[in-house]
Amino acid sequence: MQDNATEVTAAGIARLAGVGRAAVSNWRRRHADFPKPVGGTETSPSFALAEVESWLREQGKLAEVPLRERVWQQLAGHPEGALTALVHAGCALLLIHERPTVWLDVSAGSDERLAAMLPGALEQVLTARLGGAVERTVHSDRSAGGAEAVNRPGSAADVNTPAAARPVNTPPTAPGATAVPATPVAPTSRAVRTPTGPQLLPSAPLLRGAAELAAEVGARQAFEFLLGRHLDANPRQYTLTPSDLAGLMADLAGPARTVLDPACGTGALLRAVDVRPGQELYAQDSAPDLAALTALRLALHSRAGVHGAAGDTLRADAYPELRADAVLCHPPFNERNWGHDELAYDARWEYGFPARTESELAWVQHALARLADGGTAVLLMPPAVASRRSGRRIRADLLRRGALRALVALPVGAAPPYSIPLHLWVLRRPDRTPATPEVLLVDTGRFAGEGRGGPDWAAVRDAVLDAWRAFERAGGPVERPGLARSVPVIELLDDDVDLAPARHLPPAAGADGAEQLTAVRERFGVTLRLTADLTPPAADQAPPARWPLTTVG
Repeated sequence: MQDNATEVTAAGIARLAGVGRAAVSNWRRRHADFPKPVGGTETSPSFALAEVESWLREQGKLAEVPLRERVWQQLAGHPEGALTALVHAGCALLLIHERPTVWLDVSAGSDERLAAMLPGALEQVLTARLGGAVERTVHSDRSAGGAEAVNRPGSAADVNTPAAARPVNTPPTAPGATAVPATPVAPTSRAVRTPTGPQLLPSAPLLRGAAELAAEVGARQAFEFLLGRHLDANPRQYTLTPSDLAGLMADLAGPARTVLDPACGTGALLRAVDVRPGQELYAQDSAPDLAALTALRLALHSRAGVHGAAGDTLRADAYPELRADAVLCHPPFNERNWGHDELAYDARWEYGFPARTESELAWVQHALARLADGGTAVLLMPPAVASRRSGRRIRADLLRRGALRALVALPVGAAPPYSIPLHLWVLRRPDRTPATPEVLLVDTGRFAGEGRGGPDWAAVRDAVLDAWRAFERAGGPVERPGLARSVPVIELLDDDVDLAPARHLPPAAGADGAEQLTAVRERFGVTLRLTADLTPPAADQAPPARWPLTTVG
């Protein structure tokens, strides 16, 4: 089937021909047979890609189009939109990654045959990697460090195993392990729905191009290229978490077998988690397309069990019974319509009912509610949450009960909005109330970069992780002037409960410490002696001048 449905803009035509936009405008004026617009607007029309390529080829103006550019043009000009095209391409790339021989069989022949046979093959691979809309059961294996393992229908353990031979809801128990009762996880709908044949037919040229690209660079890299290109082309539509920041948050959370991101976006945080055997990743987002893209991205990234769900996390939590080892979250900031009126009596508000203006504290308590005892949550927060008076009671209760373990002030430019120094909150679901609770405060503002280069991430990472690991290891005072300090909770429980690190950190030592004072004094003495040598000699005294005098009269 000819790719008549794919559209391309004037900028895309310029890239195909290897010319500037002005040349395309000249062709439209000078050549009556130039393809007519089929969509877009009067100021930014779009053209059928097949007609444009045919015209350029006839005129001898078609440049050698790189495969990546051709596939991207097919995706960007998809009649159902770039997001739908990305999901279709991701499904096909997952099939190529998991079962390449099946793809070769399905893709042989016409586009109509491909569209007719592909849904059945996709359903099998999506069910195997992402599960289905059926009940799952979570079991804890205390011999593995308290982490939870999930038996998912269609998981690797279930493939090629007859249903009658599988024990129902029976977890594998290691020798010497203590069996723990199963915790049911509520049924959820899979984030990636298998597209139908008619839906896939317009995507057939794109899927064949994506398969060619996967043959060159690999299925995972092909999907990352297409997703990254789409995000770069639409910077205002998405709030992204930089990869360096995502890695720092994952390191603060530590190794975990079950990890949840309740506001997953494009999956940057879960993708930064260190891969472990038997790992389970849970993702949810209010945007169905983003939830689907995250699930596909994670399934291509590792062999971990992937669970993706679409829906408003605070209003319709997809995993109400989950108790994860770690929660990573970059929640939406300053939301007023987060469910304040509907969720007044929700069981998650263990530390106090958040005010309408404190949506971030609702996300904090949701993260704590989904943690297992001793589990760690790391959230990216705006700095106002640490000091707003409307949230002081919840902050105070988080401190008293030992749930808030650390607060890190990041440099300006660490993440959008780039003009604000955001905070990282490190929380832990307490299994017992500490006798003398303390909280670690870190300020990395000194590592801000110049211009748009961003902060010095290597310095930020080293400073934060060194302070956090010393705090975790020693369990006692940590003090690094101007950078980090472990503060007794009693010092913070005043009328404001202001947790901004800059308010509580001692100033940095002058001249890099007292050990440098002697050297500074010696250099100061040398400077004074040079000053004395440079002073000009005093001028000779001249005899006093005699001035004529007169009387008043």
